[in-house]
Amino acid sequence: MIVTGIKRRLAGLLLLNIGILPIYAQQAYKIYVSPTGKKTGSGEIKAPLATIEQALKLANIRSGKTKKPIEIILRGGVYPISSTLEIVQHKTWNSSVPLTIKAWNNEKPILHGGKIIPQKLIKPVSDPSYLERFLPEFRDRIRQVNLKEAGIKNTGKLRMTGFTRPFAPAALEIFTNDEPGRIARWPNKGTVPIHMVLDTGSIPRWGDSTNRGGTFTYKDINRPSRWKEPHNAWIAGFFMWGYADDAVPLKGIDTVKKAITTLKPHSYGFGSGKPWRAWQAYNLPEEIDEPGEYYVDTDSRMLYFLPPDNLSKLELSELETPLLAIDDVRNVTIKNLNFTCSRGIGITMERTEKVLIDGCKFTNLGMVAIFMGKGVEAESDSLSVFAVQPKSRTIGSLVQYVYDHTTFDREAGKNNGIVNCEVYNTGSGGFLISGGNRLTLEPGNNYIKNCSIHDFNRIERSYRPGIWITGVGNRISNCDIYNAPSSGVMLHGNNHLIEYNNFHHLVMDSDDMGALYFGRNPSEQGQIVRYNYFHHIGGDHKTMAVYHDDGACGMEVYDNVFYKAGTVAGFVGGGRDNPYHNNIFIETKYAGHIDDRLKHWAKAMLAKDGTFQKRLEAVNYKKPPYATRYPWLSKYFEDNPEIPKRDTFSRNVLVKMLNRVEGKQEWLPFTDSNYETNEDPGFENYAAENFKLRPDAIIWRKIPGFRNIPFEKIGYKKVK
Repeated sequence: MIVTGIKRRLAGLLLLNIGILPIYAQQAYKIYVSPTGKKTGSGEIKAPLATIEQALKLANIRSGKTKKPIEIILRGGVYPISSTLEIVQHKTWNSSVPLTIKAWNNEKPILHGGKIIPQKLIKPVSDPSYLERFLPEFRDRIRQVNLKEAGIKNTGKLRMTGFTRPFAPAALEIFTNDEPGRIARWPNKGTVPIHMVLDTGSIPRWGDSTNRGGTFTYKDINRPSRWKEPHNAWIAGFFMWGYADDAVPLKGIDTVKKAITTLKPHSYGFGSGKPWRAWQAYNLPEEIDEPGEYYVDTDSRMLYFLPPDNLSKLELSELETPLLAIDDVRNVTIKNLNFTCSRGIGITMERTEKVLIDGCKFTNLGMVAIFMGKGVEAESDSLSVFAVQPKSRTIGSLVQYVYDHTTFDREAGKNNGIVNCEVYNTGSGGFLISGGNRLTLEPGNNYIKNCSIHDFNRIERSYRPGIWITGVGNRISNCDIYNAPSSGVMLHGNNHLIEYNNFHHLVMDSDDMGALYFGRNPSEQGQIVRYNYFHHIGGDHKTMAVYHDDGACGMEVYDNVFYKAGTVAGFVGGGRDNPYHNNIFIETKYAGHIDDRLKHWAKAMLAKDGTFQKRLEAVNYKKPPYATRYPWLSKYFEDNPEIPKRDTFSRNVLVKMLNRVEGKQEWLPFTDSNYETNEDPGFENYAAENFKLRPDAIIWRKIPGFRNIPFEKIGYKKVK
């Protein structure tokens, strides 16, 4: 009888659950959209609407009549976006009802900021003067598109890009078979050394505002003699320092003297004598010689390009504003959508709460995938040392503005997430997130988790990281960040968490840069870097895995693996309170670096009314919350700040390392608790780069209490 009673109760619970599940499944009010839908559609699955704007309008009306969540469900196909889609409180959305915009099942909705060019508009070149300029072996293969006939009204403009210059939309770009094209350049790979500098040009970095271009020579090449209109050409490269790339227009080329003169200056002037001081030229129709290379004649509005042999699709970017803007709303989810073929940003977000971007793909964008918070309007595309004012849906001169206005509240909202997303083939970075208040240390709790971010510097090559994190109390976890000429993550602010990430093949072209970079502000404390894998960092120049630059303080680095991690795994440039413990260092030239630069060439930062005093006083560092959260900080200037302190290097494992420390070891200090070996210390599979420790590893005896790094949990896992 008891058994029978139990069975009846279990059966009743099962029936109750079966009855409940359909109720929950039907809670959301669904609106369907399809590229083949109609304006007169009802939004039901058999009568979908034609546009996302229509669906948002219907959802807004419906939200006033129900408390149920609302789902806008997009069928697969291309949704042309000619102006920014908006989810904006009191404009297109007036509700706190949860809103989701998502793909239907496994279909692929594409938010497209350009035009797909019909095959009939792709024609052989008709202008004899252009045919003569093309290389003979490619003349018959190069094609043209009349941009007027294609409906392209604005070709955009080439602009100066690089160190200290503002973010801005790209000019018109082409994409063939979903792959980015490239403005015709020479050489196709690599760069040409700057031979001799005849005139550095004006040097804006040191106050010279005469705006004079530089002149330098080249040798052992004659290629520029082919270029009919060198005054329309541009050059790009690292012209002085290996962390400061640039792109500037040319004034002309003297092919007899083999001298190039630029129309505009480089921030540091032009130099020679270093391997990175080199250039490449572009915007040259004569150099169309690889599939995907192109040139736009802005006067005739004609596009010339070399198609791949199997061209099935040609796309041209057009939209310069964000594809999607989300402002002042909460409980919004964007799921499994594709954002592509735009000159600008994928998604911007301001003053949002609990907005989730989940499973989206961002490709072939001229700028970045997602931008949280406000940016800064710039005066021009020239050197952005003069920023005007904060501005919505614009990045602009934000990097320089944050450098000068270290407590700037970007109004990025809180508790927002970016998860399970992919970013690649973007022009100037991946995700730029913020949140929190630097004056009160209130956290933003915004986060990026389980994302793949790679090949994100097609156009701008330095200070445009895969992730730029600012504010207070935000986090980056389980991301793969790779394939970039400079940094993977750049950091400003306080109390950020960087964990379980896979950093590799970063700072591949740069010098004096790090895969993870922060610096020049001792008030930016409380960072934690743990459970990350840094490997195959750097190319031919000096590079770092983690770079604490110019007096950076307060980052704890533990339980990470560094394998072939640049020149220096952990570079401490004169700062303090950056302890390294329970890390594994493998086959890297130096485990650490330490110096006292604040006593020498960087001492001006410590001067009265100098950079550090201004930045500390900006956050009232002698008063709460800073004085209580970081009690050592209130005595910063009384504690010999020119000397690095408390950068302890302890309980780490060094395997086949060439050197311990670059610099004075006692400044680190390097303690006796570290273990060094030239043998496999007990990795699960050294050859396969599986650096999780076996139960019988010798490390357990050499460093009692050493924690096994959760190697298997590191990195991005693709969600099916």
